[in-house]
Amino acid sequence: MGLAGRGEVIERLLAAHEAWFDIDRDHRFAGRTFPGYAEFHSCASQYVLVKRAKLWEAASHEHLFFWDTPRLTAAELDDLVGCITGEGLSLVQPAPDHMTTYLSLAIVADAVDDLAWERVRRTRFRKNFSLGWRGWADLRLAVADLSRGRVTTNSQGKPLGKTLQANAFIDDGAAVCAAGCGGARDAARNTARGAVRDGHRLDASAPAFPEGREGRACDGARPLFEAQGEKRGSKL
Repeated sequence: MGLAGRGEVIERLLAAHEAWFDIDRDHRFAGRTFPGYAEFHSCASQYVLVKRAKLWEAASHEHLFFWDTPRLTAAELDDLVGCITGEGLSLVQPAPDHMTTYLSLAIVADAVDDLAWERVRRTRFRKNFSLGWRGWADLRLAVADLSRGRVTTNSQGKPLGKTLQANAFIDDGAAVCAAGCGGARDAARNTARGAVRDGHRLDASAPAFPEGREGRACDGARPLFEAQGEKRGSKL
């Protein structure tokens, strides 16, 4: 089991997502600074013969915020969730082609209070736009407790939880060596790449590659992203 600190785990997460997401470190939002932020946008459509004869079009988005704290309390959890589901709604653009926007929060803590730990699993949020005709927004929540060596999520946050688990609790032998030679950020990138080669799905919240594609494991991508994943995957 890894011995990485909060900062290194955040760097691993950012390195794991940067091939698919737009990444921003020390991101200012709603009056606070998040150590990491990532956003992803995808659009799928169906045509008949020519693009002018469009049958349907659907856009999906994800805004992923990373937070680290020495000890996560229930009060801090409620404050962060309130920020993401409150001010975070300003990031949602319910245009006619909008299907879903994930407002995601990944928290890395040295320790998590028992009440906060239990509350994560029970946290729910969904906002429908125009009775669902213009899509909806869901909250994805995942928390890593480094002292327990465990990750917990809400019902929508399971894909994010897999990413967090893979980056927070993996063998750090290579990372420790790399950190001594090239710095923590290079170590995080190298560790992330090595885990991908070993078959770990670090980027679980991003589109997966089709089954059998070399380089990443496929563990049930959302159907909407299959075409986009195939298109991007061909660049590897």
